[in-house]
Amino acid sequence: MAEIKGLCMKDRDANNKPTMQMMKDVKVEEKNNRFFAKGKCTKCGGNMFKFLSKDDAMKLKK
Repeated sequence: MAEIKGLCMKDRDANNKPTMQMMKDVKVEEKNNRFFAKGKCTKCGGNMFKFLSKDDAMKLKK
């Protein structure tokens, strides 16, 4: 499955802001008509979460 960029809450920059990291082991799910991706950060291994549009979710499920 393709990798997605998302915000990792564990990896922070000098100003204490979350940094963009690649998400691995991506699982696309739907709940209450909302699509989202869950995965692990490639840098620290922490959990990541990102909301997706329906079109993007369908592309990633293939």
